[in-house]
Amino acid sequence: MSILHADEETLSNFSSDVGSLWCRPIDVLEEPPDSFVFLRDYVSPKVPCIIRNAIPSLNLTLDDIINHVGEKTELTVDVTPDGHGDAVRTVQCKSKGATGVQKMMFVKPHEQEMTISEFRTLLRRDPVSMSSEQVSNNEDTSYGQHYVTDDNNRLYSTGEDDVLQSKRVRDPVVYYSRQNDCLRTEMSALFSTGLFPPTFTFAEEAFHTGPPDAVNLWIGNEKSVSSMHKDHYENLFFVCSGQKEFILCPPADVLFLHEGEYPCGTFCPNYKDKMQSLTDILWRVVPDSDCHTKWIEPDLKRYQAGEYSQNQFPLLSKSHPIKVLVSQGEMLYIPSLWFHRVSQTTETVGVNYWYVH
Repeated sequence: MSILHADEETLSNFSSDVGSLWCRPIDVLEEPPDSFVFLRDYVSPKVPCIIRNAIPSLNLTLDDIINHVGEKTELTVDVTPDGHGDAVRTVQCKSKGATGVQKMMFVKPHEQEMTISEFRTLLRRDPVSMSSEQVSNNEDTSYGQHYVTDDNNRLYSTGEDDVLQSKRVRDPVVYYSRQNDCLRTEMSALFSTGLFPPTFTFAEEAFHTGPPDAVNLWIGNEKSVSSMHKDHYENLFFVCSGQKEFILCPPADVLFLHEGEYPCGTFCPNYKDKMQSLTDILWRVVPDSDCHTKWIEPDLKRYQAGEYSQNQFPLLSKSHPIKVLVSQGEMLYIPSLWFHRVSQTTETVGVNYWYVH
């Protein structure tokens, strides 16, 4: 892998150029633009914007969805101990009989099948009450380090060079975030109601594409976070109810975001009964053999809150994060290759359209 070498002055000048080129207040359009304006002002210069009234009068909550599709509709839900799926975190590994070996790993969420009614119950349940002694002994409340213990407080491993299990978690986080065209496949009963347009003509014409490659449904609350990443799609994200918080960075910020290459793993709960387990379970991380992925380790929101030391991720100071709140009835255009971190301020339903450009 080639390495780019640049001195402080060069990096500072480059950061200034990036800011001048891409970082400006996010335009808010009161109605969908025509394709020429969208192409000229946003698609070609690759800058985001908010579009209102793209799907007029659509206000769709999780309860509304259940009324449309029925309580027994099956979902595949992402589940994590702390709400951070698809994120780089520190894990403690066992290798050749030794414990205490730590390494950074890109960890994907556990996928759990359940009914949409079960999902609603888990999404809205109150945090499990625990004594201070239980919290200190059993629960890791920080995002990052994941040490695993069983009921006897022993480190857990599934085998040679395996990743150890996380501490006991009594309040794991559920998030419906399939990213696989789920609205037109797994949730086709909802898509067939006609509530959602199959495409947006102004976007197809500006992107010079056909219909969207994927239409995804997202349902989560303030506990769930999608870590900073980029997509190779042109992205139109519409909020049906609630509010999304996006932190955006332009593509050229890749030099400042501390992107690295990490081995992959997947969260795995250790339980017998599905519903009982998701209220009080032990977690482990299972490595994916011979799998590595490029991802961004630091969390820009934690950086902005001053949670990292000054020297921990020094290049972040040259990045250009833009915070955007997208509320019910608004659509955010995220150009391809723009980095984005996504969370919710409350229970939120959203739908996004991915176009291959």
